[in-house]
Amino acid sequence: MAESSIISVEEVPRILSGRGWTPRTLDKRTWRCTIPLGGGTARIVVRHAGPWIYLSVMPFLDPESVKPWGAGKYPARFLGRILAVNANLSMVKFALDDDGDLVLRVELPTASLQARELETALGLLFTTTEQYRAPIRDALLDAGRVAEQSGPYEARSSFPPEDDDPPADEAAPAITVGDAPLDTGESEAARASDPPPPPSA
Repeated sequence: MAESSIISVEEVPRILSGRGWTPRTLDKRTWRCTIPLGGGTARIVVRHAGPWIYLSVMPFLDPESVKPWGAGKYPARFLGRILAVNANLSMVKFALDDDGDLVLRVELPTASLQARELETALGLLFTTTEQYRAPIRDALLDAGRVAEQSGPYEARSSFPPEDDDPPADEAAPAITVGDAPLDTGESEAARASDPPPPPSA
């Protein structure tokens, strides 16, 4: 039986280019692609860290479009709704990076990872960003208006624990993206145990 080969560092930019994207090399293991999206752009960063490949849309929201929020400053009402969105997503998840910016990410173990699985993850990052960016921006601004009366919650590196989330606001609309479900194309590799934190680029 032929052994599965690990995706090499050299293969990653070829896979990105195969989607019609133009990868810019940040270092010998990290690339960034700037993709046109809905009148703006999305920046997808891919890092091959040996045992893991990390893919992120960062930042997920245009900082100028959500001021004064972002950079670690978010209303609790918004973070609770993002946690609810994460519960309904497969493979991709929202998180806060070291700067407190909202990112969308995928973490894939390279052991037995096939090129088509990496391609699926890249496509899902793009599709989820396309469908969720506007609704999540609107949800943040809506939560911000409410927070002006009660004070914002500041988060620096992670979401607050679910047990500490504020009571659900029954008047708050859910974050919706239409009736069509996302085709996750989730692989066995993507269902592996949680990886260690990604190294800093």
